[in-house]
Amino acid sequence: MKVMIVDDAATNRAMLEPLLNEWGYEVAAAADGEQALRALRKETRPVLLLLDWIMPGLSGIDLCATLKKEKPASQIYIILLTVKNGKDDITLGLDAGADDYLTRPVTPALLRTRLAIGRRILEYQHALEALSRELQAKNRELNRLATLDGLTGITSRGHFNERLGEEWRRAQREDTPLSLILLDLDLFKDYNDAYGHLAGDECLKEIARILAASIARAGDLAARFGGEEFVVLLPNTDNLGTLVVAEAIRVAVAARGIEHKASSVHRAVTVSVGTATISPREAARPEELVERAERALSHAKQSGRNQVIQA
Repeated sequence: MKVMIVDDAATNRAMLEPLLNEWGYEVAAAADGEQALRALRKETRPVLLLLDWIMPGLSGIDLCATLKKEKPASQIYIILLTVKNGKDDITLGLDAGADDYLTRPVTPALLRTRLAIGRRILEYQHALEALSRELQAKNRELNRLATLDGLTGITSRGHFNERLGEEWRRAQREDTPLSLILLDLDLFKDYNDAYGHLAGDECLKEIARILAASIARAGDLAARFGGEEFVVLLPNTDNLGTLVVAEAIRVAVAARGIEHKASSVHRAVTVSVGTATISPREAARPEELVERAERALSHAKQSGRNQVIQA
């Protein structure tokens, strides 16, 4: 670990450096507070600081206060060295940000012990910070996974419901339309019966990939609605824009050519699609947008499937 000696007296620095080298520390030195501050601002590793109190310019006390504001606890451990030994002096030094306080003359044995304590504290703090970062990363990943559908990897129904509420409120504030595409795989039960549930799962994953590739804007959202139903939320999109996206999805699914020999609609997997566009000022609750899209989807299925019907 690195130890920096900050002392304007060259004799003090010359006395400490050989001891620190002997004890296995990497040693750096600074002749005043300003020089030390410039070096420490560039330092990213933990540092043990042996700091003289009384120096011209930036004093040890002032340097303590500055470093404690700028450096996290895992980066700096300050041992203040001084001839001042009154209780008020010790309190002043510790209040300024020093972690430890030694009065001169300091015996090598005591200095070595205090440095070892500081080193353990820095290593402990550094390990805690690393663990905290790891936990935060894992929590972010868990939160991300909680928003995803376990099978298809796109957004889950629960997260869709949250986003629907958020986008509804945004549309109310900004007086913009909000659109929804609801689609259902045609005769998917027959597909499972013919090809098996594992093949059915792979089919659902493929449809999810098509949906994810069909939305271009950052605010658009594709989600699994349940079973073989999927939904696409399109903020600030009018009827025509919604129809274009819905038709592109329907065509992309049929063109993928996923064999469906049990289908009476087409030789490949197809989808029936219902869309709805609404201004939040025209309705009291976001669920009405879903209900309109469901009615349009039902109409598409009753009218022969593999088509888009707008509410």
